[in-house]
Amino acid sequence: MASAQLKPAPSPAGDWSFQTGELRGGCDISGDITIVETGRRSYSCTFKAVQTCRGRLPRAIQTEQSCLATQAGSEVVITSKVERIVSVDPDTLLAGMDQRYAPDNFIVRINSRGDEMDGRFESIGTALVKFRRRQDLVS
Repeated sequence: MASAQLKPAPSPAGDWSFQTGELRGGCDISGDITIVETGRRSYSCTFKAVQTCRGRLPRAIQTEQSCLATQAGSEVVITSKVERIVSVDPDTLLAGMDQRYAPDNFIVRINSRGDEMDGRFESIGTALVKFRRRQDLVS
């Protein structure tokens, strides 16, 4: 029998939504990210994220971030930079938030279908994270 060649891992390029598990203070982070291939298994990306907290203030922080991603096999490492704090709830906590909010980084594995990535969210805290490829309908 001929040995089957291993199929390369799918590319993470495209549009995704993501959701973390629970962080300290009853918080989680969700958002939408667009990943664009810039070279062989290297990518640039941008995303909007919302940190929502049920157990403490601020209740919500909306950010815009840029990122670089690298892929080795099925592992995708996303390293981010906070570009802008869009809003904070309550807005009285906005001052200085750009100095206090740490970038949202991820280490994930893309599945063989290329429609989900699972792994770790890493910032000031850590949590599980799931990415799902967005299948936006076009009319």
